[in-house]
Amino acid sequence: MEIEKRLKDHYKRWNIEFSYEEEFAKFKNRIIRVVDKHVGNYLVKNPAVDRHFYATVILHYAEEPRVKKSGPDYSQCKPIQDLIGSMSTSLPSTEEGFGNTSVYKFIKDSTNSQDLASTLQFLFWALESRHDETKDIVSRLVIELKKLALLSPSASFQIHIEGKEVILYPCGDAFLDEQVIDCTLSYLDKYPQAAKYFQEALKIYQGGDTNQYRNLLDNLRFSLEQLLKKTLEIEKAGLNRKELKSALGERFTQKGLHVQVSNLYVHLLITYDEYQNRTVKHDEKFSLDEVEFMIYLTGIFMRLILQIEK
Repeated sequence: MEIEKRLKDHYKRWNIEFSYEEEFAKFKNRIIRVVDKHVGNYLVKNPAVDRHFYATVILHYAEEPRVKKSGPDYSQCKPIQDLIGSMSTSLPSTEEGFGNTSVYKFIKDSTNSQDLASTLQFLFWALESRHDETKDIVSRLVIELKKLALLSPSASFQIHIEGKEVILYPCGDAFLDEQVIDCTLSYLDKYPQAAKYFQEALKIYQGGDTNQYRNLLDNLRFSLEQLLKKTLEIEKAGLNRKELKSALGERFTQKGLHVQVSNLYVHLLITYDEYQNRTVKHDEKFSLDEVEFMIYLTGIFMRLILQIEK
């Protein structure tokens, strides 16, 4: 059994709980260790990748830049320069390590889960720029990060490899994220259009811009429609179309699903479509609390289709 799972079970048996601050600090320290283990030497030997990371960070934070100003000219102070020169040659130098990189600095300085997730996302983008030589490193790092997430549920995040790209998503309910979101994303590889819209909805949710939530809901509907259109082999995939409901019933019967499950699925799909029409097309008000529910519900709709198509 993996040590992370054992530790998690130990915490559960003994009712060991950590505050968010404690959990985040532990999570960050564990991440520093695994990033150093898998990427540290590579970043030191390939400073251009670290500079790529730093350029993204600077653009992200957009802090006031330091600009050149006039100042005293000490160029003629030869005795001081000679002293500095003699000190630099007499003192022993040490080899640079992961602690000298921008990646280490910004991981260490992260103060919350969102900062940490952004920093890691920028690191993966930098590594992606050299995908052919970093893909094995990235694969091992992702595996390790997923293990660490088990130990810090309130401070961690979801992480997925999608082609060359590694994408970090915020965590919701651990069970639902693993069984609904993770599985759905992995199964959607064969359906790129459906995957595209579902991923876009998750990105909007991760960004937290509530002004974009109508677009999020629209992307969920597009994703589900694209999946049904491809798997049922029908030209038009409006969720309330008779053609689609008939094709769904036939497919569920072929796969041996109970008739009441088929009826329930179609009934929920009709209600789902009515909700989408009112909130997205007719601009009716909706609660922000229901958006996460719609993400999971869409995932459940798609997961059943993907399971029977496997």
